[in-house]
Amino acid sequence: MIGSLRGTLLDRTADGEVLVEVAGVGYRVTVSPTTSGQLGEVGGDGFLHIHHHMREDHQALYGFRA
Repeated sequence: MIGSLRGTLLDRTADGEVLVEVAGVGYRVTVSPTTSGQLGEVGGDGFLHIHHHMREDHQALYGFRA
């Protein structure tokens, strides 16, 4: 399970996702508009607490600020 991510913010989409690169791996995380804005600029460092939601047919990462 993934509990948190610290890395470089590579992308931010209008539909509430951010792409965070950690050690060469990009994680697509669903966040609220408030959390997206609090992460700072693309290219900067960011930290998110993660809820790793798993079902039989789907996995999703939801990010929250501390």
